[in-house]
Amino acid sequence: MLTGIDTSFFYALAAGRPLAAEAWENRELLTSVLCFYELKRKLLHSDLKAWPTVLEDIARAVETVPVTAAIAQKAGQIAHGTGMPAFDAIIVGSLAEAGCEEILTLDHHFTLFAKTGLKITLLSSNSEK
Repeated sequence: MLTGIDTSFFYALAAGRPLAAEAWENRELLTSVLCFYELKRKLLHSDLKAWPTVLEDIARAVETVPVTAAIAQKAGQIAHGTGMPAFDAIIVGSLAEAGCEEILTLDHHFTLFAKTGLKITLLSSNSEK
C-alpha cells in the first residue's frame, strides 16, 4: 500500500510513535518535496538537533512527489473547501493525486479532506491503540 507522509510524520517517528516506526520500516512511503523545505527550516532553527541527518535519510528512504501546476490547482480547491493552510493543502493534494491510499500525519486538519479511497490516519497516541 502506498502511504503518504507529511512533515509531522518525521516528528512522530523521532518521538518513537509505534505506527510511524512501523511505516518507516515496512511500507512504501511517499512525501511531498515541500516537506524538505519545512524540515530544512526546522534544522536551521536547531529544532531537530537529535536527528541531524533527517534530510539525507528521507532522500534515501522515501519517494518524493513534486509540486506541479495541476497539483497547485487541486490544492487551491482543497484549501478553499476546507480552510486548510496552503502548504498542507499542497501536500495532501499531491499525495492524493499520486495514488496514496493512506496519509499518516499529526495534523488534525488533514481529516477535513475527504476522498474516496484515501484514509487519513492521525499519529496520536489515541489512534495507535
